[in-house]
Amino acid sequence: MCGRIEFTLTERMQRALRDTLQIDAAWPEHQELRPTEQATFLTHSGTWTVQSGRWGLIPPGMDLQAAKKYATFNARIETVERSKSFKEAFRAGGRCVLPLSAFFEWPNKVKVRIARPDDRPLLAAGLWSQQDSSDGPLVSCTVITRPPTEDLTDVHDRMPALLLTKDLDTWLSAAPSQAKAIAMGSWRPGLLTVTPAS
Repeated sequence: MCGRIEFTLTERMQRALRDTLQIDAAWPEHQELRPTEQATFLTHSGTWTVQSGRWGLIPPGMDLQAAKKYATFNARIETVERSKSFKEAFRAGGRCVLPLSAFFEWPNKVKVRIARPDDRPLLAAGLWSQQDSSDGPLVSCTVITRPPTEDLTDVHDRMPALLLTKDLDTWLSAAPSQAKAIAMGSWRPGLLTVTPAS
């Protein structure tokens, strides 16, 4: 599972997003995010849009109180098409991308930080949804997970479905079978470092 993410975009990360995706935004700073907190994600419809929503998808027809009973902060790519919580977002234009500076795990109960050594952002596949509520639009998102690459098998049995820049369009707009394949296979071993975290 991916239960802690870091969103602290360095200047180099922000420059990479400007250069590769033409996104120039005033990015919020979150040292470490936990499920149900506000996460930043990107949607694409001609141009990129920076959005923010509850980390823990609220499925269509469900209100926030009901959603609190379920752990919807991760969606397994293997079952996303069949899941009652996630299948509608996956099929109906609800795919998104979460730019992260790192994510955290606890192998052998020791916290580690997993990030790129070249100080570039991680682009994680995600889903998002927007529900109407009495307090206005309720926006939420989730992180797609997959089995780990070979170099991370000792860290955890799951990892975020990280995407290379060249595969973003396929994740966001291709047919479900193609999107699933790219989420499972875009990322390669050897691109991340694992270091002790406080």
